[in-house]
Amino acid sequence: MKGTFNGACTQESLATKILYIMKNILLILAAILLLDNNPVKSQEATLKPYGIKSGIIEYPYSGDKVGKGTLYFDDYGLKSAMYTDAVERGEKRKGWVVTSGDFQYIWDDERSSEGMKLKNPVIDWINSASEGDIESFAESMYSKMGMEISGSENLLGKECRVFKGKTGKVLIWNGILMLLDMKMMGSNSCQEAIDIKINLPVESKYFIIPKDIKFSEMPMF
Repeated sequence: MKGTFNGACTQESLATKILYIMKNILLILAAILLLDNNPVKSQEATLKPYGIKSGIIEYPYSGDKVGKGTLYFDDYGLKSAMYTDAVERGEKRKGWVVTSGDFQYIWDDERSSEGMKLKNPVIDWINSASEGDIESFAESMYSKMGMEISGSENLLGKECRVFKGKTGKVLIWNGILMLLDMKMMGSNSCQEAIDIKINLPVESKYFIIPKDIKFSEMPMF
């Protein structure tokens, strides 16, 4: 799991770095809020963010960020790792966002001694929802982002649920992001799945949190 920032991280101010991370986290949260056809049925039920057990998905980026991303997931999305190799406004961005347990860990291999982590808010949001209220809860979250359900579209042979609004458009299939085209915090971001492999063995190495990295916890926002 190697990547480089080519020194870009060392040149950024802390505020710029945090803003970049927050923008990407917001986009990630926007992509996974909807649980689609696999809602949690009760507080005691096991949380399953995705309706598919495992998979690997390739996404190209366009807009302010150009490059590619790869999502690895297992255990119905309880384990996930997103690797990004892109250029955003002239700065090279290579790094990982890994969800493990209640936390999301963010780091790049160039600065292998430090990273950031934050409590995964989606788990708390879902666990706080009442029985039978998951779907309406997810829809209300998209509504707060200025989006609403807008029928369905087919992408890569998958019938996707569509959300549209002033902030953009999202396509979701079985809880999995298939298309995200959004304007947020002054940035244009588009990522669209071009290859999806499902229900296959995914190597556990992608979900391992490096022990030699010091992770600073970010406050919830």
